[in-house]
Amino acid sequence: MQDTMIFASLLVFFNVTLLTILVPGGPIENRDFSKLTGVLFWGFNLFLISLGIVSFIACYLLLVSHSNAILVTQIIAVLYFIVYIIDLAGIFPKSPTKMSKPLMLLEVINTSMAVFLFLFVTAIGHVGS
Repeated sequence: MQDTMIFASLLVFFNVTLLTILVPGGPIENRDFSKLTGVLFWGFNLFLISLGIVSFIACYLLLVSHSNAILVTQIIAVLYFIVYIIDLAGIFPKSPTKMSKPLMLLEVINTSMAVFLFLFVTAIGHVGS
């Protein structure tokens, strides 16, 4: 079971790494978000930063097989899924710059990884109970 928890922790780490390379102005994300208001812009960034921090905490919780590790990981997997889906659907964040094909491909991969993470830790939870 410990090997499974290590793999789950690596999946979370992989998900948070995929999120961090999408930083605006970075190598992949080149859209212009200057039209977002300060509160909206910083609120969304605070949410993404918090998601990243909680992801690292989930990595640790999985490694030590904490009793809430599965639940925390399921929640962050759903949040990752929501973040990518609302962006792919063009709901938020809105930008006058079109999403590039590499960014779209990476977001589709990230969405798939979020689904896989959720299913994997859910299966661990069912096996472990």
